[in-house]
Amino acid sequence: MWKYASASVRGTSHEKSEKPCQDFSVCQIINTHNGNEVLIAVVSDGAGSATHSEVGSELACSLFVDEITAYLETGNRIQGLDREFYVEWILRFQHEVKVRADAMSLSSREFACTFLSIVIDDSCAVFAQVGDGAIVTNSPEEEDIYSWQFWPQQGEYENTTFFATQTNASEKLEFSLRTGRVCSEVALFTDGLQRLALHYQSQSAHSPFFRPFFQALRDQPEAKSIKFTSSLKSFLESEQVNNRTDDDKSLILATRRQDTPSDNSR
Repeated sequence: MWKYASASVRGTSHEKSEKPCQDFSVCQIINTHNGNEVLIAVVSDGAGSATHSEVGSELACSLFVDEITAYLETGNRIQGLDREFYVEWILRFQHEVKVRADAMSLSSREFACTFLSIVIDDSCAVFAQVGDGAIVTNSPEEEDIYSWQFWPQQGEYENTTFFATQTNASEKLEFSLRTGRVCSEVALFTDGLQRLALHYQSQSAHSPFFRPFFQALRDQPEAKSIKFTSSLKSFLESEQVNNRTDDDKSLILATRRQDTPSDNSR
């Protein structure tokens, strides 16, 4: 049912300073033993001031997907993914970071990264976030209208945020479990796209930004299209985007919406 694509690209500021892309993103489908199709999507933005944040962001994404996959494969249901599960996951993630940091004689702060995720099937959706960036979904009633789940977190000062590596990350955790068919389309993105995808004055998602992406994704013949993913990456690296942001950028898009003839005629 799901069609999806994800891309993470290096920003122009990191190209100039010869830093790696510090963003990471993963999106995949898990088919459970009871025939349920579950979408798992996670993005992470490594802190620009941290020397090994690209390691932290990749670890956050891979560890989360691995643990959710193991959780589902042992017969557990999404409804069991409560806030406590995510708090415990953060502690396990922080332990893994500390192991790597200690081995390199570094502070865990050098692996600082944000964390945004969604786990969703036909009966439930679980959203979680620490830091900036956003998760955007469409409305079940008005499928062309998009709204955010959590507004990007801002720290004490402008252009600062919170990270999953912080000792108080569990206190900063935004969490929401919603039952039913919550949405048919979802996007996750890091802060490099915030100014394009969100309208700050009205604190709303910029629906015209998302509509063309989802329309094109719905038209793809397969669940994960290499051609669409390549086009998505090219867009994120384009001059029109780089003129508005020099930061790393990650974007995950997923849809299970079935177009009607009236949709295609718009």
